[in-house]
Parts: sequence; C-alpha cells; structure tokens
Amino acid sequence: MSDHTLISPPASDLHLRDAVTGYRRSQVIYAAVKLGVVDALADGPRSAAALARHCGADAAVLPRFLRVLVAEGLLAETAGGGFSLTPHAAPLRSDAPGSLAAWVVTVCEEQFFAWGHVLHTVRTGGSAFEQAFGTGFWQYLREHDTAAAAYDAGMADSIGQARDLVVTGHDFGTARRVADIGGGRGALTAALLDAHPTLHVTLVDLPDVVTRAAGPLGARGWGDRLTLAPADFLDEVPGGHDVHILCRVLADWDDHRARRILTTCRRAMEPGAVLLIAEGLARPADPAGARGLLDLHLLLLIGGRERSADDYRTLLSAAGFTVRGVQDTGRISLIEAVAC
Repeated sequence: MSDHTLISPPASDLHLRDAVTGYRRSQVIYAAVKLGVVDALADGPRSAAALARHCGADAAVLPRFLRVLVAEGLLAETAGGGFSLTPHAAPLRSDAPGSLAAWVVTVCEEQFFAWGHVLHTVRTGGSAFEQAFGTGFWQYLREHDTAAAAYDAGMADSIGQARDLVVTGHDFGTARRVADIGGGRGALTAALLDAHPTLHVTLVDLPDVVTRAAGPLGARGWGDRLTLAPADFLDEVPGGHDVHILCRVLADWDDHRARRILTTCRRAMEPGAVLLIAEGLARPADPAGARGLLDLHLLLLIGGRERSADDYRTLLSAAGFTVRGVQDTGRISLIEAVAC
C-alpha cells in the first residue's frame, strides 16, 4: 500500500489561484505569437528543436513553453515528439481572417505593464498607463511607431466591425457632406467614400494623425470629395456637414470630456443634422466580470469607460441631441441622434 496520499485543495482555492495567475497563461500565448511559433506551425508539425532554430528561441527552454500550450489546447504533441497547431490556435495565425495575433501583442506588451500600476488608479483615479510610462497612452503611441502600428493592427478587427456598421447601417441617401470625427488613419473615411460615390467626407483628427493619413488617403483618387481637417475635437469641429460620426471615440473618454466632445459637435451642427455614434454598449444581461474588466481596462489606459444606451442618452441630451434609434448588434452598436 502506498504511503503517498494526494490531498486536493478546495475547489474555491483552485479557482482563486487560477484567476490570480492568469497573467502567466496570457504571457505564454504572447511569447508564442511574438516569436512566430504559431506561424511557423501553419504548414505542419515541427520538432521543438526546429522551432527553436526558426524562431530564435532557447532550445532547452522552448519545449517547456510548448507543453504549456499543449495543456491550453492550442498545440498538440505528435507521436514523433513534434508539435502541431490545434483548431483553437487558428485565430493566432497572422494570416488568419480576423487574426488575433496583433491584438495579442498589443494587449500583452505596454497594456500588460500598465496593469502593474492598478493601485495607482484605484487610489487616485489617475491613469495607470501614465504612471507606468510617464506619458499618456495616445501621446506614447505618437512617439513610438512600433507600438502604434501594433495597436492599429490589433484594433483593426473591432474597428472594421464598427466601420461596416456605420457604412451599411445608416441611410446616407440624402446626405452630401459627412464629418468623420476622430477618424484616425481614415479607415471609415475611405469606406464611406468607396461605398457612397456622391458623398464628400471630411476626416477630422489631430494634426499629426491627419498628416500620417494624408499620403495613403491622397493616393486613392477621390479628389475634392475628401477633405483633411486637422483639429482637436475637444475644442473644434468643422461645420457645414449633414452627418457627423464618432466611431469608437467616446469610450476613450470620461463623462466630462465625452460631454465636451458632444457639445463641440453640436456647436458645429445645424438643427436636424445627424450624429452617429458607433460603440460597444454595456447591457444589464452581459456577464458583469467581462464587461467590468473592459471598463477598468479603458479607465487604466486612457481614463475611458463602458456605457449603456441609457448612459449615452443622458450624455446626448445634455449636449443638445435627441436619440432617434439604436441598432444593437451585440459587439458594436450604432446610435443615431439628431441635433435639437
């Protein structure tokens, strides 16, 4: 009879330990994506030694990482001792439709380190990111091209969903001039110009952002249907437009600044002009943990927050708008408001 007795910890302990150490799992997945392990296995199984040579990893250490990925169901170990991708890993390939590879990189680098300063935000309400890096999130991206490129690529999927909802979810039939407020590199601007040949679209963003967008957009051949308007939308928005659009903008700001953005837009709009807001919405039926973590993530990084449809109605009313309708698609929703 064996004198070795295995005593399992209580299930509650296991749950707590798993929750607290979750960062270990995310960083192993990040390493596999960043080093190119996932892409290297796209064409079939490879040995750990071959992967180490291909990815520039330590041949003695990499197998230990790979076996964690096997335990996570992302890799499978072959009979010959090699490793292959499972279907669960497919979204981590950089060439996969809707790939999550760039998103993994952007959330597991600077954003991950910002969470190490969570106590600063809880104690002061200030930005954990700024505490970690000595500058605000957007300013950091302006100063670090590699991080900015990773962020843009990581957000491309969700931004793409919002863009498509705006382009197809609103009837632009009677509109002639549209302002894309905080439009960044111009993905929505380009989609509107392509989809609606009679529209004139003005891209509004900070001067350095508009400068970076000018080359790629100018080469598309839209001529005078495209206007680039450098401006800080907290203080100034160009007038003379039938429709103003805030696509994935307001969640990046606290209530005070979100109201300020809306008020600035309202000053530039004639009564009856339309404002479209594309954002994710918090809903009472959503899992509180997942939604709450996203809300905290916005707070720690950029001082933003998740909002419900009623929250947006309150902000819009205070800024001089009436909500005409909400298209709730699940991940991204489209709010249509009218200037009073």
